[in-house]
Amino acid sequence: MRKTIMADIEKRIARKMDKALLQFGMLKKNDHVIIGLSGGKDSLALSYHLAQKAAAGYPVSFTIEAVHVRTDFATYPVGDDFLKIVERWGLKVTVIDVAVEDRLKEGCKLNCWWCSTQRRLELAKYAGSTGAAKIALGHHLDDILETFLMNMAARGEMSTMLPTMSYDRYPYTVIRPLAWTQKAEIEDFVKEMGLESFACSCEWDTRSPRKAARRALEELTSGSAGKKDAMFRALSNPVNRYLPVTVSERI
Repeated sequence: MRKTIMADIEKRIARKMDKALLQFGMLKKNDHVIIGLSGGKDSLALSYHLAQKAAAGYPVSFTIEAVHVRTDFATYPVGDDFLKIVERWGLKVTVIDVAVEDRLKEGCKLNCWWCSTQRRLELAKYAGSTGAAKIALGHHLDDILETFLMNMAARGEMSTMLPTMSYDRYPYTVIRPLAWTQKAEIEDFVKEMGLESFACSCEWDTRSPRKAARRALEELTSGSAGKKDAMFRALSNPVNRYLPVTVSERI
């Protein structure tokens, strides 16, 4: 019975990853992909499924490796054991140590944005040194919707993190292959794989504004997977006729 459940959730995530990869044109033949391996549940699920697709030749061949940016404050329940697990999946793993807190300017406090920026900077440097075409991050559908809600409330704009993001200044593209995968599905996968005790965590995750956005998303959807899917589709389906514009914008 447990094997059946595992097979079902694995296939479901694999299908949704296929959908994201194809719909958003994430991979090209012979791409070299760097996976941002934080050690959390999302990046573990991403690493496993991308490793499976690379080994199978996907529809197009591509190569992958994982990069773990190790900060000076992250919590590792069982040391670096999760790195060994990822290596068993056939991935080369590179560890980069970064003193994120030491980079803070005097008077500034540590926050999620700063940490994320510093880790992303190290991934970008590594991608540049290896000539990687893509950086794969473990953001999922819930993350994308939460960011949308946060940007509306904090910035007054309708925007979010993109499944595929290219930059004029950089030679690589950021991809989010879990864009169609929901948080609950990843949690089920990690549980069935027995990876819960290996996943590292960050105490700042519960302090950030994202926690409020997460709560708002659950209230809006009542936790319904179908409603979350509908909200994600809505991001690409604006009905401009029923969106307000100012008089100056009409002229």
